[in-house]
Amino acid sequence: MAVRVDLKPRKELLNPKFESYKLSLDPLPSYHQDLEKAVDVCTLKDDQVTLHHTKLFAAPNHLTPDPWIDNSVYVIDSLWAVWNIFVLENDKVNPGSRVFDIPEAAEFQKTPGRVNVSLRFADQQHALLADGAGRIFLLATGDRKQKVQWKVLFKEQVLKENTAFAVVDAASYINSNKQEMVDCLLVSVEEPKEESQKGKHLTIITWITFSKGADEKWSVNRTRRLEGPRPYNHVSLERGGGAVTVASNCPFTMTADSVKEVTLPAGGSGDWEMVGREPQQPLYTWSQTTEDISIQLTLPVDTFKPDVYVTLGTDEVDIGIKNSVTLLQGPLHDRIDVSTGTWKVTEQKLEISFMKEQEEMWETLVVGDTRGEMTMDEATITAIHDRLKHLTSEKWNPDPECDQTNKPYNTQQLEACDAFDDEECIYLTRVDGETHQISHQANISYNLLFNVSLDPNKPAALCLRHDVDGLLWQPEAVANLKGGAPSSECPWRHVGTLDAFGYVQASKTQRRFSTCAPDLSMAAIADCSRHVYLYRQRAPISSPLRNRRTSQDVSSVAKQHVVLLDPPDAILGLHVSNDRVFVATPSRVYAVKVAHDA
Repeated sequence: MAVRVDLKPRKELLNPKFESYKLSLDPLPSYHQDLEKAVDVCTLKDDQVTLHHTKLFAAPNHLTPDPWIDNSVYVIDSLWAVWNIFVLENDKVNPGSRVFDIPEAAEFQKTPGRVNVSLRFADQQHALLADGAGRIFLLATGDRKQKVQWKVLFKEQVLKENTAFAVVDAASYINSNKQEMVDCLLVSVEEPKEESQKGKHLTIITWITFSKGADEKWSVNRTRRLEGPRPYNHVSLERGGGAVTVASNCPFTMTADSVKEVTLPAGGSGDWEMVGREPQQPLYTWSQTTEDISIQLTLPVDTFKPDVYVTLGTDEVDIGIKNSVTLLQGPLHDRIDVSTGTWKVTEQKLEISFMKEQEEMWETLVVGDTRGEMTMDEATITAIHDRLKHLTSEKWNPDPECDQTNKPYNTQQLEACDAFDDEECIYLTRVDGETHQISHQANISYNLLFNVSLDPNKPAALCLRHDVDGLLWQPEAVANLKGGAPSSECPWRHVGTLDAFGYVQASKTQRRFSTCAPDLSMAAIADCSRHVYLYRQRAPISSPLRNRRTSQDVSSVAKQHVVLLDPPDAILGLHVSNDRVFVATPSRVYAVKVAHDA
């Protein structure tokens, strides 16, 4: 059963006093390099107009940054040549180094239904490239600072024939046998085989593990497959090969593994309403008022009161069957009055009750235990309704401006960026590579703004909207407890905040790309053409200013810059380093310098 976790922002990383970005009219130094050939852009065909194809393949970022080298990006031109673009010591952009040519480009570019070429770096020496026509390349890049030619270590059509895919993540590690391994995630779209699912499509995530043999040759060591009824918002590999993190509107399920048999959820892989959901009944139920708690458990058959033990502490509980199993054990949400504790067994039902020390409602019963379900009796529900009924009414207020005592909430005060569709609830899940099950899950009612790599040795982070801000959440590796059970620790950690970025992004209706710098010093939004908006986070200023409205001294300012591309052109790629913004158009790459004291 998945551990249900909550994403709790760290208060020290929030800035409730943030006001706004100050528009800066100071020009930013910009350099560019014209490409010998235009960027390779593959448009979707008429049979690729599904939501899956559009979201996954229609508007890829054609700039691939090198996470291990600052201010170094890659583009792939119309001849399928891979070019490295980097910044010289004089801040200008180099003419480009041609590091790899995809073999048999002329032939495979004609493949029907192909998608754009994609590139990801597994480490400082290896890269994965998918040609979009069905082939995957494992490449030895050598020391990429030296701009050496890349060599092919492995090349094959790893999925079934005529399956177009993109590579979306890659990582290397050394396994327990001291063997060099490389993992990658490939994404494709399929139509289900079941007759009942005809006309629908699935997003397929194929998790491939390559291994290096004693003969120095690379081969496919393991293949795992995840399926989802909707396209994902985020997917990344846990470093070390333990799991995959997926954020999507419907949970993904692992359906195949070339090494171990996979047990599908109840209903099979075709029953998408059940995928990722827990079909089991709760182990226990509990109810509460502000004063007391009541717990109900169903006991095994032929279990009597002398067989049961109940131990209550001021802040913990231990319930189980003597010399058999523990039913419920762990720290309580808050302290209780042990002297008020009682319990009884009626047929197969065990009921425990006790009083709280503080009169308040608890969020959970036992900290970290998600096997129970809270229920409420009619009296509690009525009391809650009574406390909230002043916020609702069955009658319209005919004169809200004059009748200030009954003035209703005006939904017209909401802006478009405040709207939220129930269909857009995001399931953030960690799918364990060995058990094939969802080990951790968080249900999120926030918009996912973008994904970005903050640390080359960790998976890409997610930027989620929280109120008006953008909060960065970093996936972390999870260690299993003894017996193989997953830790209850949340595998996603709040590592930073982009002030008001959620609100800002929602106002940019023509946006195509959003991202931020690894050190979170600035964020950027690129329109479909011409405009790039930079939002620099609060930074100290040399001369303090005075806020005319509050009369308070201001020692730091957040700035906004607008970059206009000249000549105006479509924006095909965006990358932000700690001091530069890279923008790709069909025939040119720009590098805009952003000094920290600008």
